Amino acid sequence: MTYWSLSRDMTFLNHGSFGARPKDIVQAQLDLKRRLDDDPADILWVRGESLLEEATAQLAGFLQVSPDDLVSVVNATQAVNAVARALDLQPGQNIIATNHGYNAVNQTLRYVAERVGATLRLIDLEQSLSDEAVLIEAFESAMDDQTALVMLDHVSSPTALLFPVHEIVRRCRERGIRIMVDGAHAPGMLDLDITSIGADFYTGNLHKWVSAPLGAAFLHVRPEHHAAVHPASISHYLGEGFQKEFSWTGTCDPSSYLTAPAAIAWFAERFGWSSVREHNCQLVAWATGRLCDAWSVDPLDVPEASRLTSMRTIELPPRLRNHFDVVEDWRHWLRDEHAFDVAVHDWGGRWWIRLSAHVYNRPEEYERLIKVGLKGY
Repeated sequence: MTYWSLSRDMTFLNHGSFGARPKDIVQAQLDLKRRLDDDPADILWVRGESLLEEATAQLAGFLQVSPDDLVSVVNATQAVNAVARALDLQPGQNIIATNHGYNAVNQTLRYVAERVGATLRLIDLEQSLSDEAVLIEAFESAMDDQTALVMLDHVSSPTALLFPVHEIVRRCRERGIRIMVDGAHAPGMLDLDITSIGADFYTGNLHKWVSAPLGAAFLHVRPEHHAAVHPASISHYLGEGFQKEFSWTGTCDPSSYLTAPAAIAWFAERFGWSSVREHNCQLVAWATGRLCDAWSVDPLDVPEASRLTSMRTIELPPRLRNHFDVVEDWRHWLRDEHAFDVAVHDWGGRWWIRLSAHVYNRPEEYERLIKVGLKGY
């Protein structure tokens, strides 16, 4: 915990939700905020554009994209809203997503579809998903000539399922169907090459595995769609180009996004990104096996590739339902009584815990979760 700002009073096993910040990155943002408070016009106006361009160029190298196709947003949800509005949906058309999707994303898609007489078509993927070919075929079967957009998770939020994005994107583009990848969890967790994925739109959060400050995210848009995509908040630069419009969406604090390159560099210099990913993958794989054995439960059945990420989802013991009305009550009990924070979901009629690991987590934290998680039950 030496490097991290996390409270010593809370065992944080929920990096996948909100991330956590190294102390050096907290200080880097505070330094920038101080400069912003000392001379707001300097950061926002005089040098604002050049600072944004510099940060975007550094981020583009990390994501392996052209900086011309990359813009800053506050979070992935904001990026989804921008793309959804660009669809120009017509009555009778459909948008395809899955029941593994992030609720805020699916709610956005439902809203934009229903208000024009289009539909959101959710693919109901089962809890046994070990065969990637089944996932690919599910998307292929759902698409038709009225599909306006496919929304594809890179790594799903409730279930930690790593989708075969390259192949699904390829099939969409073969059929001329636009596809957006929700990569909220991917930056930092995976060695990303967004250009090679080839999606029309790709968004990711930087506050999770990159551990940048909250409010740092990006939207990548292929050049042929630049003219159609506008920020969710229209401001001064409407009609002046893709990057110009996103560069100013109203007065705000840009320090989160501007600090993101420092977070990327911090991991690269202190640990090396390949070592970070290897540590996280090995720890969460060990924790999955250990908890499943101790609690006599099973992990969500996922393709082999999904076992190479920093998150896994396992079922909670059914007997917890005898003591808690909803799974969130168990989460609150863990926080209030035992100072653990974990991610839980009621998904597919069963209760799940999503394990996630970053470099500050240790095996003994999961051992203690085993002991207290079912205490008294």
